[in-house]
Amino acid sequence: MPSFASFNFSGDQRSEESRYEQRERYKTLLYQIKSNQHSRYEANKSELVGYPLFPYLEYQSLIHRLSRQTPADIKAFIDQYGDTPLASQLLQNWLYSLAKRGDWKTFINHFDGTTDNTKENTCFHAYALWRNGRTDEALEIAEKLWVVAYSQPDECDAIFKVWRDNNGLTPEIAWRRYESAIMANEITLANYLERFISREDKNTAARLKRFHVQPRRLPTENNYGPDTELGRRILAHGIERLAKRDSESALRTLKKVAGQYQFDPATLTNLYNIIGVRLARNLNTLPLLEELPIDLTADQNLVEAQLLTHIKQLNWNSALVYLYLLPDEAQQSLRWQYWQGRILLGSGSPADIQQGRDIFQSLAQERSFYGFLAADALELPYSYEDTPETITHEQVHALEETPGIQRALELFALGEKTRARREWRFTTDGFSDIELRIAARVAEKWGWHEQAIRAMITAKAWDDLTPRFPLAYQDNFVAGARTEDIPLTWSMAIARQESAFMPDARSSAGAIGLMQLMPATARQVAKEKGVSIRSNNELTDPLTNIKLGTAYLGRMFRRFNHNRILASAAYNAGPNRVAKWLDPTLPLDVWIETIPFAETRNYVQNVLVFSSIYSRKLNQDIPLIFAHERRDFSNPELSLTLP
Repeated sequence: MPSFASFNFSGDQRSEESRYEQRERYKTLLYQIKSNQHSRYEANKSELVGYPLFPYLEYQSLIHRLSRQTPADIKAFIDQYGDTPLASQLLQNWLYSLAKRGDWKTFINHFDGTTDNTKENTCFHAYALWRNGRTDEALEIAEKLWVVAYSQPDECDAIFKVWRDNNGLTPEIAWRRYESAIMANEITLANYLERFISREDKNTAARLKRFHVQPRRLPTENNYGPDTELGRRILAHGIERLAKRDSESALRTLKKVAGQYQFDPATLTNLYNIIGVRLARNLNTLPLLEELPIDLTADQNLVEAQLLTHIKQLNWNSALVYLYLLPDEAQQSLRWQYWQGRILLGSGSPADIQQGRDIFQSLAQERSFYGFLAADALELPYSYEDTPETITHEQVHALEETPGIQRALELFALGEKTRARREWRFTTDGFSDIELRIAARVAEKWGWHEQAIRAMITAKAWDDLTPRFPLAYQDNFVAGARTEDIPLTWSMAIARQESAFMPDARSSAGAIGLMQLMPATARQVAKEKGVSIRSNNELTDPLTNIKLGTAYLGRMFRRFNHNRILASAAYNAGPNRVAKWLDPTLPLDVWIETIPFAETRNYVQNVLVFSSIYSRKLNQDIPLIFAHERRDFSNPELSLTLP
């Protein structure tokens, strides 16, 4: 009988060395490459020719001595391993090496403009063309590279200088990029580009940046600029920026300049709609809507803003009027179906009440925030719509044994997460829906939760909840929930919403890890808990991240009276904002619906639904919303006691 070690994770019996031993040999050979023991590597590499990651060893061997490789060497690797992401990576690295060595002829011969080249190599290509006498082509490419609304890498500087020296940079082109940078809020780039703005355009550029960066100064501005197409475009941009900060001032400013500047009707209507949406969101400025010289029912965003304000005012008759003004498709969304039913159920008309019941009866069949609210109102069980896909062991095993999936899983097992994700994406790109569902089962089996979740999303397999909502890191979450005295299902729902259980997730704002902790917050909590954090990378460790994340979640939970709704909003948007938003005179569903940030509203709704899904998976009878959470708002029984 074979020993346990003779089976790999897939359960396959192997007569050769175990996968564990292969991984150890892989690490040894990788070390030999990186420590310049190339002779030893060449002598030993035959041991791993059949190992899934052998192409990565060969790739690393070539990369480590890239300057010595001939075109034939590169072509041989690409021909042999073209079914891996390594082929493109090697080509890009080799091209970069050629450019750094000034081998422009070879660079041109092997640069493929149809592939996904790096920005650096694209710039080098233009420079190589110029060096080989193909000036017109080079300058044409250079211009396209220059007129973008983001900073290009330093490798582009050489061709940009050539382009400027050949009079490619005209005042019109300089202005085009400057305006694009401002509109993209790339202020650092815009500051750099000011040196290229012509003397005649300096004042215009300063006005554009001033209106963009300091729109609140617009009402007292002495010079709005000339009544030209560009002048009107800059002024309209400033008013739009001002509307986001002070809608009342934006309205006054627009009314003042509307008669002085020849804005086209579409621009004026758009500006009034933007201002109207902002006015409608604030009860103090709501009356000013009557001053807008537009049809207040023509723009969907403006109609929805007025609808939400009437809901917040509990002005049900007006809310229903605006709801019926929405396009038919919008009215049929679960969101507005809920509010139509909610309003009708509060009517004194038996016909309206019956229609409201019918709407809620239909909604209660949906696995959604509004569906679960409707189910609670009708005292019905939640409809989880969990219909697992029939995937056989043979299907999982067959996909698991394909070369690309094997490579991805091996990289994942070795902790090379970035390469593993790249290999997985490369291999699964173009998969059919059924193949993606099988891939999700493979990832689930290996504990690669993020890829299982993403595969199911790509396949639109919404009703197979097992891979979509894994019990990932359950022991760690149990420990955190016990220590902080918070609901286990809630903490898991937060992590599922924040990162889809991706341990090394990093957001554009700088949040890190499973529970997306900001480093400053993590360090503060760590200090309180006696946990040493020497670098931000430690926050990618699931145990550390969950310990600190549940601790911060517990802090929010206690601050907001053990109310998961408020604590979830605080975890997403910050406790100070939530304290400011909190209005206990509103019913709970109204408060959630009118959270000022759409992202936070969706976040809270998702977390509550995810918590319910996890309670079902853990065989816990937990409602969408606890009774004590309802009592933090007015009319706690409103959506439970129906006529």
